[in-house]
Amino acid sequence: PPFIMAQVCSLRTPQGRRFPATMGPMLRQTSGAVPDDCPRVLSVQSHVVHGYVGNRAAVFPLQLLGFEVDVINSVQFSCHTGYPAICGQKLDGKDLQVLVEGLATNEVLDHDYLLTGYIGTASFLREVVRLLDRLPKSCRYICDPVLGDNGKLYTSAELVDVYRAEVLPRVSILTPNQFEAEMLTKANITSVSEAAAACDALHSLGVATVFLTTLDAPDATKGGECVAMMLSEPGREKWLLQLPHIGGGPFTGTGDLTTAMLLAWTYIHPHEAPAALEKAGAVLQATIEETVRSHKGRTIGGKLVPPELRIISSKRAIEEPVVVTRCRLVVPLSPTPTGILFDVVGLRVEVGKPLAESALGPSDREFLLQLAARGVRVGFATADGDDAMVVELLDGRLAPARSADVSGGPAAKRSRSSLEVGCCAAWGLELAALVVVADGVPSIERAWTAGAVPVAWLPEGCASTVMHELAKSARFTVSSAEALSRLLPE
Repeated sequence: PPFIMAQVCSLRTPQGRRFPATMGPMLRQTSGAVPDDCPRVLSVQSHVVHGYVGNRAAVFPLQLLGFEVDVINSVQFSCHTGYPAICGQKLDGKDLQVLVEGLATNEVLDHDYLLTGYIGTASFLREVVRLLDRLPKSCRYICDPVLGDNGKLYTSAELVDVYRAEVLPRVSILTPNQFEAEMLTKANITSVSEAAAACDALHSLGVATVFLTTLDAPDATKGGECVAMMLSEPGREKWLLQLPHIGGGPFTGTGDLTTAMLLAWTYIHPHEAPAALEKAGAVLQATIEETVRSHKGRTIGGKLVPPELRIISSKRAIEEPVVVTRCRLVVPLSPTPTGILFDVVGLRVEVGKPLAESALGPSDREFLLQLAARGVRVGFATADGDDAMVVELLDGRLAPARSADVSGGPAAKRSRSSLEVGCCAAWGLELAALVVVADGVPSIERAWTAGAVPVAWLPEGCASTVMHELAKSARFTVSSAEALSRLLPE
């Protein structure tokens, strides 16, 4: 109905733009309308006539998620370099300058994101830095520093120094593979701890956020059983994502697809970077599974050519990724959390009611029921302020927390930490083992004061300024109860 469509079209992302990712596909299917204020991306990468690498692997998925993408092809080849014949053209710095001048003259150089991938020459890369100066100051730079892989450079060694000295200080999000991180930091990576140190070194060079898109260290891959990625943000805990290894490769274009998806999902989850990595990983896994199912590598001219990614037939997985694997902390919480307290206005509950009648979605309810079955105590604050008490999830229903009155009595009500202290007293937990999930800065500050683990609840539709303040005040952020699994042992 028109009134529903009007409400859908009015929804906005935390940045204030019309929401592209989950609403875009529905709008197109139901009315043919497309959001009129989509985020704009300038993608500077390689192009192939046949296959899916570079811009061919990045542009279509971004468009599916509601992004307007303008394209500059740093090279144009017939096929990617895994084929026997490499035929085509390369742009140099002057070629890029001409294109940029045309965009500027026509007043269309107004992008929200700059995305770069394979760049073949130092002159072209330096022109990218000049391009940044002509883009809006709010433009975020997502850089995949394509240098090589598996110990081998694809480009000249000169580009490494240009990236280090001139590019990295301008980068918002960097997505190197392990080899590229080693080249940029001039350090070997043989373990998870060394990967974490490499991320810190990249931060010291000016990079705000690092997604290490491959990590081959044995303690990261569980001896080759999985594909590992790392997330690092300055001043925050580091995360490790370990996805099941899928045979049938090697595959080309996976890094280009991953970086594009990290751009998209960090836009949608601006204060929950682990969620962005999980969804990018889910897209990658689903696309590789579709590729292996329907296409095999073949031998051409005596050379084994890997299968091309099946990006078109992975359309649904790109639009609606199903997260199966969650990030885990590189350094686990100690002590291990054994209690979770929700102090969230939108999740107030009543004593005696089943969890099914709460505002939580089905997957969140199932997750909390599983936690309770494992012995993790799960409770909900019933009100705001000093009158709050905690009800506990017991046998699928909500009952007063066992063993004590967690309101703490009149004396405890004068303490801002009485709710957490009383809850831990009732449950026999130390405060450091309690995770407090809250949607208000005062509640988060109270959790810090009590010595609990404060987690900001970021619901859909939350205003960008509120979301920013919540994320800034908490130790962790989640947009679903299920995402709390990141903090718990597997």
